[in-house]
Amino acid sequence: MPDVFAALLYPIQLLVHVGLIGVFVGSFAPLLAHQFPPLATLESFLLHITLASLPLTLLGLLFRPRWLALLGLLAFAWNIFPLWPYLPFHAPVTAESAGLEAAPKLKVVSANVWYRNDGYAAAIHYLESTNADVIALIEVTPQWLTALQSLYAKYPYRIDCMQSTPPCEMLLMSKHPFGRAFAGRIDGRSPVIAWGEISLAGRSITVAATHLSWPLRAETDRGHLIAGGALQPKLGDAYPLVQSEQAANLAQYLQKLGPDLVLMGDFNSVPWSRTQATLRAATGLENAGPMVPTWPSWQPRWVRLPIDQIMTRGALTRLNFKSSYFIGSDHLPVEAEIAVTPE
Repeated sequence: MPDVFAALLYPIQLLVHVGLIGVFVGSFAPLLAHQFPPLATLESFLLHITLASLPLTLLGLLFRPRWLALLGLLAFAWNIFPLWPYLPFHAPVTAESAGLEAAPKLKVVSANVWYRNDGYAAAIHYLESTNADVIALIEVTPQWLTALQSLYAKYPYRIDCMQSTPPCEMLLMSKHPFGRAFAGRIDGRSPVIAWGEISLAGRSITVAATHLSWPLRAETDRGHLIAGGALQPKLGDAYPLVQSEQAANLAQYLQKLGPDLVLMGDFNSVPWSRTQATLRAATGLENAGPMVPTWPSWQPRWVRLPIDQIMTRGALTRLNFKSSYFIGSDHLPVEAEIAVTPE
């Protein structure tokens, strides 16, 4: 009878041991991304790996060799520090918690509407209901430009590069008039950016949107693609990815814009990734706070990845950052209020 019981437990023991090895390898494999760049993609799943590591550690103590349980504990300890600022038990920043109840507010929305999405009505209803001051749309097609015409009276100020820089697929709409503005590739290189300056509380605020590549593509020729042929020092540790090249181009370009900046869009990276960490270090942008999972939109919240971001710097504070409901896209839209410290 004990032999039968052991035989029944063996598949569970095997799964636990394989799982422990998997969470250990998945946690530390990104350290080798400089040699094999696609390993950087595992950064996106550190939360899932960390959640799996604790039950696997406890189960690992039930089976010999028990030292394998240490792999799960090491994975948890390694991952919890970069994840900590973005864990959902942190309270969102609100006007009350930040003491900014009286500060002027700018509401912004960022939505990757998805070029395969033809459910225009749901998206337009959502965008109109937000009453946002500025809306950034990603993966906009010519069909979307036509469908969005019902919003143009409410948002008379618009920037896009659909005709001049295909495939641009980006649209910035605002209730406020733009001063300086631009939409297109950054100095002829990726990524595309759309930005405009608006005036609020005596400040000139730059609102920008962008779309970075997936973290699966290894870089091609960093010296050719980066302005000046060299990375900023704070971006020197970035993984050798096309996404990192784009982030470096973006960081250098953003230094030319004003100090008060809102940057939003689809970053195809999680906030604890090295791409975002180096981008923030080089630009002064911030997006700390509870993660907001957005992709893929049809999955449960605990499966989705927080790859759509709204970042701020200067005299701006991001408040009430959250996702909204399904609009037919593979991404959920995100929105936030931006508190402005008056001049």
